[in-house]
Amino acid sequence: MASPGSLRSLLKYAVCAGLVWVCCPELVGQTRESRFQACLDSCHTAMQDGSYADAMRHWNEAWSIAEAGGDTAAMGDLLVRRSNMEQMQGDYNKALSDLYAAQRIFEAQRHEEGLADVYNAIGAIHHYDRNYGKARQYYAQSMAIRERLGSEQDLAILYGNIGSLLEEMGRPDSALAYHRRNLGIRTAVGEPKWIAVACSNLGWCHDKLGAFDSARHYLERSMAIVEREGSRFLKSHTGCLLGLVLIHGGEVRPGVQRCQAALQLADAMKNLPLQEQCYDCLFQGYEALGDHTRALNMHKRHVAARDSMFGQARAKELLRIELTYNFERQLLADSLARLDAARQAEFAYQQRIGRERDQKRLFLYGGIGVLLLAGGLWSRLRYMRRSRNLVQRERDRSDRLLLNILPRPIAEELKEHGRAKAREVDQASILFTDFDDFTQLSEHMNAQELVTEIDACFSAFDAIVVRYGLEKIKTIGDAYMCAGGLPAPREGSARDTVLAALEMQEWLTARARERQAAGRPFFTMRAGIHTGPVIAGIVGDTKFQYDVWGDTVNIAARMESGGEVGKVNISEATCELVKEQAGTSTPLGVTRLFDFTPRGKVQAKGKGELEMYFVRRSSEASSVDFVRRSSEGA
Repeated sequence: MASPGSLRSLLKYAVCAGLVWVCCPELVGQTRESRFQACLDSCHTAMQDGSYADAMRHWNEAWSIAEAGGDTAAMGDLLVRRSNMEQMQGDYNKALSDLYAAQRIFEAQRHEEGLADVYNAIGAIHHYDRNYGKARQYYAQSMAIRERLGSEQDLAILYGNIGSLLEEMGRPDSALAYHRRNLGIRTAVGEPKWIAVACSNLGWCHDKLGAFDSARHYLERSMAIVEREGSRFLKSHTGCLLGLVLIHGGEVRPGVQRCQAALQLADAMKNLPLQEQCYDCLFQGYEALGDHTRALNMHKRHVAARDSMFGQARAKELLRIELTYNFERQLLADSLARLDAARQAEFAYQQRIGRERDQKRLFLYGGIGVLLLAGGLWSRLRYMRRSRNLVQRERDRSDRLLLNILPRPIAEELKEHGRAKAREVDQASILFTDFDDFTQLSEHMNAQELVTEIDACFSAFDAIVVRYGLEKIKTIGDAYMCAGGLPAPREGSARDTVLAALEMQEWLTARARERQAAGRPFFTMRAGIHTGPVIAGIVGDTKFQYDVWGDTVNIAARMESGGEVGKVNISEATCELVKEQAGTSTPLGVTRLFDFTPRGKVQAKGKGELEMYFVRRSSEASSVDFVRRSSEGA
């Protein structure tokens, strides 16, 4: 069952985040400032009423004003605000991406208040995802900044969130102390909506302790406030909690009525997290009343809502977002370190050249003009030779790096013209691989072990790709993509792509046996291939890469997802082409390289039914080494 405590922690931040906007008159002027503040106010009002389309429209107007004024601090605050809207609609992947973008802005500006808001919001996402270790880490980072800045109202937000986290970790006694601090600050300030949130926190915490009378007292107090001046969001959230407390205390029918009213508000706002909480409340209520049919219906809705927000695909995407962000941060740090080292080396070099020049002047100031001129020319010649050598070394290193990223013809065109034209390739074989149950396996491996194992697998795949004359396109998380017949068509490229996929599966199987024997986690994978026309080229001006587009890429991805672990799944087009390319005789009498197992038409997401085949090495192909020699000889 979903725990309302963890939901309450996230929703509480999303509804009542203490975002304070301070416009800079020297950047925007009075008229622009007034328009910006009006947009923010309208956005906040629409969010409270659950009108997310209107809220987003006002947000876009505020963003245009901030962008026109070049106010990056305002843009960071707006990204945090948009992440709140995305959280309230259950889209936590987009919310996390916006928060990381805001974090980059605030770190560049050393904006501590903005960073405190970001850390708290990221902690709330991990909190609701039941990743308590990361949630506690981000809450602690936010708390350290808030304690240093000394804002009691901002500290109160964290007291409430940490209290909810302790409840989820099974420590409601410890949670009470934080909730009481939160209520004390809110009462002293006199903010009714915040008092209502703090009372609902205390009420739910008492429910966890089995003190139903105290729980009902605080939640009825909270409900009285939100019914008088709260938003639809708070009315639905608080009403659902009160319904649960009534059900737990034995007043089942009144509790069910509260939950039904809360669900009506959640449906009107189309707020998926609130709907999921209400489905769980009604499931418990109908189960207590013995109405098993309705209880089962509510349970199915609850599971469907939670899976849509926290299913395997979302968890995998969340992990990909975090890995990508951490990689980009490390890449930036490494680039800055190299730049600083180069700057220091250049400074030291210039100092040394200066000292040498001064020493020569001291020796040559005896009036010997010819020696002075010769010494100057010699010094200049050495400097120019050293500079030329340094430039040549840097050019050679840049060329090696460029060839490591792009195919040689594309790299040569890019160096010569500054750009590389996109090309239409009539026949390319696209290979996708993807590790099975990657998210679950990654939970049993630390960060260093996970990255080391992925690097070992992908390095082996790189070697196979080079051996068969394929072109590596990119890796996306645990997925690997390469292509045969790029950047120009090549005879036998479809056959070589299939051979490469089979050898990748064979290598990974051997690797799995070794790690299984050692009692360590191991990867298995699916592989899929489709052959057809693609468009290949380079996009972007920084961190560019060679990539391919077209329906062929999408169908290849469906071949991978529609395959099975340990096998290579290919399309009908690839199957027919490989039969043509592999059906020749060899010196040892082998007449075919592959056996094909028709699978018939298989349903593929977004593509309908597609003909698919499993391919394996033919029994007539005696060994992997023989197949490799046959491929290289062709």
